[in-house]
Amino acid sequence: MKKIIIGIPVNNNIVSSNNFSKQIYNLNEEYCKILFQMGVVPILLPPTSRKSQICSQANLCDGILLGGGDDIYPLLYGEEPKEGLGNYNEELDNYHIFLGKQGIVLNKPILGICKGMQVLNVIYNGTIYQDIKYFPGETNMHMQSGHRSDLCHTVYTRKNTKIKELLGDTFVTNSFHHQVLKKLGDNLIISATTKDNVVEAIENPNLPFCIGVQWHPEIMAMHSKDMYPLFNAFVNACK
Repeated sequence: MKKIIIGIPVNNNIVSSNNFSKQIYNLNEEYCKILFQMGVVPILLPPTSRKSQICSQANLCDGILLGGGDDIYPLLYGEEPKEGLGNYNEELDNYHIFLGKQGIVLNKPILGICKGMQVLNVIYNGTIYQDIKYFPGETNMHMQSGHRSDLCHTVYTRKNTKIKELLGDTFVTNSFHHQVLKKLGDNLIISATTKDNVVEAIENPNLPFCIGVQWHPEIMAMHSKDMYPLFNAFVNACK
């Protein structure tokens, strides 16, 4: 029986060791671990600027998981850089955005996690607060300092959404982001927020599975099964 293949685009970074630098691809291992636990085959997708090759990458996959990373280059959503913006990589962001767009064109199930949710929003012409200090109103902690598996805040789901159907009315998650959604993208709905109205999940209700979450369910899944329904639904949509 053919195994389900889920593509995960990697990030790139420059590391230094033994007095020389090298450019590497990198990805947190939990993304692959949870997919292996779900019985599917994750493959890592290296970035390229060649659109024909990106299309071929998308065609290889039964689904696409857009993971976390640095900030998104703000000119890609029509804004000039502001104070508080972190590291970004325009070439890498262009790759992730085009891969996501191609996945949508091919009707591939897509799960966006943390930055991946923000990439989904940009794909649909949404925008981002470059730092949470620009978000109107007082906010709770969204960049926790404890262990990555520790839980940080409560998430509240909205009616008639897949997230509510999968995870219930409320649940507690970890949190590792300093940027938050600003203008919601076209064709998207907000499916969950925190008490301070920061968007924690979005989805396209017109597609079989196109969901973005701001927390890191793959890390939580290493310590409990609370997030298994989300990954099970993603995998089932890829069949």
